[in-house]
Order: sequence, then structure tokens, then C-alpha cells
Amino acid sequence: MRKSIFFYKELTPAEVGKTGTHEVYVRLPNNFDFETFFGNSAVENGSVMEVNFSVQDITNGESVPTPLRFVYFKNSNQEKRIPSLGPLFKSHSIQEGDVVCLESRIDGTSYSYYLCFYKKGEIQVNPAAVYFSKIEKDQANTLLNSYIKQPPLQQIFYGAPGSGKSHIIKEQTKGEDVIRTTFHPDTDYSTFVGTYKPTTEFVPVLAIIGDKAVETGRQEKRISYEFVSQAFLQAYVAAWKKVDDARQGDTPKRQFLVIEEINRGNCAQIFGDLFQLLDRNDYGYSDYPVNADTDMQRQLKRLFEGVEIENAESINALYDGRDIVKEVLCGEVLLLPNNLYIWATMNTSDQSLFPIDSAFKRRWDWQYMPISEGRDRGQSKNWKIEADTQMYSWWSFIQKINDEIYDKTNSEDKKLGYYFCKPINGVVKVETFVSKILFYLWNDVFKDFDNESGIFAEPYDKFYGTDTKGEVVIAKDKVQTLLDNLHVEVAEIIGADENESVSDESDNAATAGSAVRDKSVYSINGEGNYVKKTVPLATVTAYVKNYPDITASELVETWYALGTMIRQIVISKESYEQKLSKTSDAIFAKRYNSLSLPNGEVVYVYNQFTPERINDFISKVNEQYWDIHIEKVAE
Repeated sequence: MRKSIFFYKELTPAEVGKTGTHEVYVRLPNNFDFETFFGNSAVENGSVMEVNFSVQDITNGESVPTPLRFVYFKNSNQEKRIPSLGPLFKSHSIQEGDVVCLESRIDGTSYSYYLCFYKKGEIQVNPAAVYFSKIEKDQANTLLNSYIKQPPLQQIFYGAPGSGKSHIIKEQTKGEDVIRTTFHPDTDYSTFVGTYKPTTEFVPVLAIIGDKAVETGRQEKRISYEFVSQAFLQAYVAAWKKVDDARQGDTPKRQFLVIEEINRGNCAQIFGDLFQLLDRNDYGYSDYPVNADTDMQRQLKRLFEGVEIENAESINALYDGRDIVKEVLCGEVLLLPNNLYIWATMNTSDQSLFPIDSAFKRRWDWQYMPISEGRDRGQSKNWKIEADTQMYSWWSFIQKINDEIYDKTNSEDKKLGYYFCKPINGVVKVETFVSKILFYLWNDVFKDFDNESGIFAEPYDKFYGTDTKGEVVIAKDKVQTLLDNLHVEVAEIIGADENESVSDESDNAATAGSAVRDKSVYSINGEGNYVKKTVPLATVTAYVKNYPDITASELVETWYALGTMIRQIVISKESYEQKLSKTSDAIFAKRYNSLSLPNGEVVYVYNQFTPERINDFISKVNEQYWDIHIEKVAE
């Protein structure tokens, strides 16, 4: 009787070369019995025990011989590993979280070795490493069922728009055969399963001679109708053909049917009697086959021509000996095989379009996709939003706006996910931000709510304007004001303000890039020579001098009410420290100047102003009855 030793391992960052060593290997557990696994074939090489062996790489269904080496470091940390796996990992695009399976098949004195990789999400190993020593194949399968979780046959990924539902399906089905479709309000049974469609074909032209039809040798185009399989039947037939392709005892290759936006269609109407097939037995086959209509039967019989299922008896045994496989291949019945996976996505914001009844829901596994920061190989993607003179953190915006959405709606449905829109080179262009993000917020999220939160201090149309040529342009300054009002973290300084870089300690610092430095100088009540960066602090200082009893909170409120392009010119010490603690912006502190009030409180005054913004600031200050007048004295 042949026995086997199995080892399953979820690969760590260190094993796939992500910890700086760039070494690629598989670490084996301390209880790994290499003498039994390799049949006492280890060779001593100094302080290391080594085994050179060849495995059959069966990852892609084919048996590919691959030479490997096992090493056991006797005198150091007793580590056991299979090193130098770079080429093998590269050929399979192995990443952190993928699973490797090693098997040693022992038949008397004969040893053979097998290797298989599983992509992250295909199987889950709990604990991260599982070792079964010298057991029967059926015993191994029993044990594996308790340690390894196969992905659900029918699963719906749901969450906010942009939370990465389609992305995770793409990642988990990488290398698999996938047929994809999208539901919409006009989707029905015929467009999902199959229907007759008109087509043109060339047919012989016949002539009647006496009582006989004789071919003339000419052909003409005529319209005819033929049954055309749609996404479901295409995936269904492909799955059964993969069952046919599998060798006796092997697991057939998987077939995926992916349905995007499943709740945008009327599922009861679209699935029809196929609904019954979604009940799967313990072996993954449909519990209740359904009869195919005459047209579908004819189509399936044609498509299954030449298909023979080697393990038909084992499948038939699940149905009390009924020759169900024959009925399937003849097209008489429909029956989902255990290698057909039906996965779908659903936006929670659209769940009311076509409600899904509870009977349909319970036939699916549900995986919630929380809103999280986009990452690539463990590192933040660091997407940014383009505004006027500054770039803002996309992830900070997502967090801030989702807090506002929940505060207004008391619902998770309308929140934005990280992948709500696609950036260009990591930057969400201001045009995209206004036309897609703000339009969604204005039209779908906040349309039934007031704007007391200040997100939309102005109507949506105010974010558009026209230039001197009459062409439509984005009001970038208003976008920046909106992001400032949301307290979104600044990622970097761009545009006109780069000529007064916050990294410069002096107003006389060299300009950044090729921009021409703005040398405008201003006076306050006829005194002083202030540049753009110093005008706000000097002005607020003059205001405090006129109102010495003012508190920090009163000062913040007064200057916010001024309604300048930069709404938060003055912020409290608490707000400043909170921003500072949360920001990843290394030069954030240089964007503010501290100001001590007569009562001992401290506030912070913003100092980053473009010419447009400083002109707006000056105009609004001069309109007040504060006995403060700002005037440009030189350029």
C-alpha cells in the first residue's frame, strides 16, 4: 500500500524575499522527518545534511520535473529548509500568502516527490504550516479537510463602491479560466443562459426542374437562427469538459463564472429554474438537477459530443445510482459540477435597485469588503489628489469624507472605497475629482441633506468656470478650499506656491523649479513690508491688538466666518497638534506660524498663499470694520 507524507505551508514575507535578504526558500518545521521523507538519502556535508531530489511540479496540471535541494543545518539553529527557489517562484509568480504543498509518495522502497502551489485565497492553511507524516492517501484527505478551507463555490463580494471587490476576484482567480458577465436592468434568462439569435449564412441556390430541386452552383446569403450559448452555458460546458480532461483520481481544473454587479439585475428572473442548481451537496455537485428545454438540450448534446467522464460511476453514486452523467452529456438535465465556481460582486450603494430575496441569498457565501487603504506588496499606494497649489492624501480624503457620509446618512451604503476612481501615475487629477467624486457626493450622497457641515459651501456648478476663450475649466481653488475644510492631509506643495517653498526658512530663499518668484510687498495700516507668506500672521496680530480680550475659540470662529478661499486661516492649538500627529507630511509644521494671545492661549496661522488667494484675503479683510487696511506697496 502506498503511503505519503504531506507538507502544506503558507509562505511568509521572508520566504518570498521581502525582508531585505533577497533569499527565496521554504522553511520546514522542526518536526519535519527528513530521513523518512527522503528515505535516508541525506548526505553529510560538514555541518549540513543535504538531499538533492527531483519533484514533479503539478501546479498547472502537468507534471514538470524540477531539481531541488534540502538542507539541514545541524550545528546552528537546527533549521531545515529548501533554498534557492528564485527561478521556481518566478515562474509561478509566487507572492506572500501563497501556499506550497510538498508530497513524498512512498511505495515500498520507491520514493517520488510532488510539488504544487496555490495562490493566496485558493486554500487557507490553519495553522500556517501543516505536516502529515506517513499516512494513507484517504487519511490525508480527511485531515486536510480539517486544516484546509477550499474557496466557496458560490460567493458574493459586497461592499462600498471602490472597495476592491473586482480586484480581489481578479487576484484570487489569476491563472484560472474565467468567464465574466455583468448584470444590468435589461439582463434576463436568455442573455445569461442562451437564446436563438439571427445570423447570416451562405446556402445553395436551387432550381426546380420538373419535380426535382437541382443546385445551380450559386450561393446566396440568407438569415437563419441558431442557439447561442451565453455566459452561464459557456462556463457550464467548460467546467464539465474540464471534468472530462481530468485523469482518474485527479482534481479537475476549476472554471469560474464571475458576475459583476449581480444586484443590478433581477436575479429571480435571470436565473429562473437555474436557481435550484445553486443547492450543492457535500461533494460540490447540484443536489437537485433541472430538466433542460428542447432547444437547450439540442445545444448541449452537440457541445458535449465526444465527452466521456472517467469517474462517472462515483458521480452517479451521489444520485442513488442514477446515470446522471449520461443525462448531463445528452443535455437532458443541468447539473453543476464541483469545479464550477460562481462568484459575484455587489455594491451596497445599489442594493435597492433589485432586492435579492432571502432564498437566493442563503445559497451564497458572503464576503464583506471593508474600506481600506490601497496597498501594493504591503506598501501604501500613496495616491494623491491634485488641487490648486497642493496635493492632498487620497486615503486621508477617503477617511474624512466617509466620516461625513456616515454622520449625515447613518449608513455605510454610500461610502467611497479606495478604488472608487483610477488615478494617473498615482494622482487623481482635479478634473476627475470634480466630475466623478464631487458629482457623486453632490448628486447621490448629500442631495437630500443640508450643507451645514460645510463640505459644499457652494453649489456643485461653482466648481466649473470658463476661461478667456470661453472654454470650461475647473475652479481648482474651490477644490482646495473643500479639501482644507475637510482637514484632509496635505501630501505636497505644487504649482504657483512652489516659488515660496515651505522648506525655505526665508522669504529670500531661491525659487523652486523655473517659476518666477512673486516679490509683491504689502503694508498694514501704512506700516511694514510684508510678503504673501507674512501678511496673514501680521494681519491676525493686528486684529488681536485691536481686540486684546479675545479668546482662541472666538478668534478661530471670527476668521473662519471671514469666508476666504482658505477657510481655516486660524486654527486652535488642539487642532494644530491633532493635524500634526496624524499627518505624514514632513514639512507640515512650516505651513503655520504660532501666535500667542494676551490671555496665554496659542493659535496657529496658515502661511501658504497664492497671488489669487492673497488678493481674496486682502479684499475680505479690507471690507471689515476692523480698522485694518492692507495695501500693496511694491512688486
